[in-house]
Amino acid sequence: MNSPSDWVTLVASIGIVCLAVFQMLLAAGRPYGAAAFGGMNTVLPSRLRVASAISSALFCSALYVVLAEGGLFGAAGKSTFVNVATWIFVAIFGLSGIANIASRSRWERRLMAPVALLLAACCAVLALVK
Repeated sequence: MNSPSDWVTLVASIGIVCLAVFQMLLAAGRPYGAAAFGGMNTVLPSRLRVASAISSALFCSALYVVLAEGGLFGAAGKSTFVNVATWIFVAIFGLSGIANIASRSRWERRLMAPVALLLAACCAVLALVK
């Protein structure tokens, strides 16, 4: 860890891995639904489990993009594709944060919203700095 952007990459990576694992657990039927999809179901119904599995795959993609943008993984480095993908994740995480703020779920408002907004900020910093 030699630069501030390395720390931003680390923070974003940890957050993304945690969210990917969380979505995998939801997809597997674990009872953590109070913190996802509006908090209406403790155990998600099958259609939302599929959505969680897709979300988990999206988070895995985000992890690669963040590590590549931070220069810590992959040959892509500061490629145009990685930079554009980073900005796409800024938008995704930002919109997710806004949706979580508007949620009826206390868990989404108090935990998921700040995490999503932190990830949006980390991705923006990485896209601008490297």
